[in-house]
Amino acid sequence: MKRFHRLHPLFAGLLVTGIALSAVPGHASSLPRSHGNASVSIRMAYFGGPDTKALLDKITPKYEKAYKGTTVVYEPEADRVKQVTAIAAGTAPDVFMLGDGDVRWYEAKGALANLSPYMKKDKVSTSQWIKGTLSIGTRKGKIYALPKDYSTLAVYYNKDMFRAAGVPFPKKGWTLNQFRADAVKLTKNDIYGASLSGDWVREVDPFVRELGGHLDNSNGTKTVGYMNSPATVKAIQWWVDLFLKYKISPTPAAAKSLGIGDLFASQKAAMNVTGIWPSLGASGYPSTLKFNWGVAPFPTGPHAKHVNTICWAGFGMSPTSKHKNQAWGLVKYMAGPVGDNVWGTAGGLPALKAIAAKHKVSKNPVSGVFLKEAKFSDLPSDINGPAAPQAVSDTLTEGLDLLLNSPNAGTVQQVLTIEAQKGQKAIQQYNAGG
Repeated sequence: MKRFHRLHPLFAGLLVTGIALSAVPGHASSLPRSHGNASVSIRMAYFGGPDTKALLDKITPKYEKAYKGTTVVYEPEADRVKQVTAIAAGTAPDVFMLGDGDVRWYEAKGALANLSPYMKKDKVSTSQWIKGTLSIGTRKGKIYALPKDYSTLAVYYNKDMFRAAGVPFPKKGWTLNQFRADAVKLTKNDIYGASLSGDWVREVDPFVRELGGHLDNSNGTKTVGYMNSPATVKAIQWWVDLFLKYKISPTPAAAKSLGIGDLFASQKAAMNVTGIWPSLGASGYPSTLKFNWGVAPFPTGPHAKHVNTICWAGFGMSPTSKHKNQAWGLVKYMAGPVGDNVWGTAGGLPALKAIAAKHKVSKNPVSGVFLKEAKFSDLPSDINGPAAPQAVSDTLTEGLDLLLNSPNAGTVQQVLTIEAQKGQKAIQQYNAGG
């Protein structure tokens, strides 16, 4: 199961190590102190390795102290088809982690409890969250999941390389054209101007939107007329040209043949467009890079159009849980101030404004940049609807691989038209129960 559909390789490592980012509800005073003495076991399914479990175990005692008589039992998360079947049968875990590619799928199956009534009862205001962090868990005004981990995109840059090339450091408000021009100047002597994935749709999406295109419609029901629209074709042509015309980054195939891994850390690329993940943990950039570096905001598109994306994990509750009060309480602890301090101290981004202020994240030269980008994040195109991971991510990944790695793939218009049709077919198959 893909928790974050078509996950960036560095983000995949984040989940394995359990380093997380944040989340959130209610003031600490709204958390109940006691909930009776009845013996109740709450099952929670999670994904991630032993480090994730160790972080969960830091939260558990505080929850169990507040909800007396309640014990949390952790178990590995099942395949989502099996889990939805178990939810319908009333045999699923009470609480479970969700990847951003799961939320619309679960919600469409009726497999997520609406958390809004619980939040209203406990006076948990949505205004406490940083803008953009609730979008994935929200559908038609109802909240079905609360955030645990998230990241936006920004640009790591090698200050030493910029100085040597006489290129000013990027700053707030720099544009896509400036990004490209800087990358061209920095591409020399077997050094690339930038490290770009080439075919990671979550990275490509904000570039497309800033250039006026869209990969699907707002509710993920149409790809034809969007993925192959003139604006999107123009945007993807701009993206492809970065690799084939300007050669500022290796194509996916070329990058694989280099066998280097992180081009930026190896000083084979002057910039790296990605999330916060490389800077986290004991082996992150702050501890390992031997050169001067910084982080710049995502570049801005024409007409000052600034768009970003969000990569996210969260917590949901089974609608068939037999212990909904305790299950909601666990979601609230995992995604609230108690959990936030655990995930946040692992090096991530807090989703709660108060926690971000407490840790002075906005003043941090690294995490502060990613945090400030959150207000520009939009619901990613590849998770707009329950079929969007297949209809958008899988199809566009295939199309980009063809355009970047196969000389005879055809024009951008031809390739996107084929992939848009494949995407529409995937949506139709989903709607037909396939």
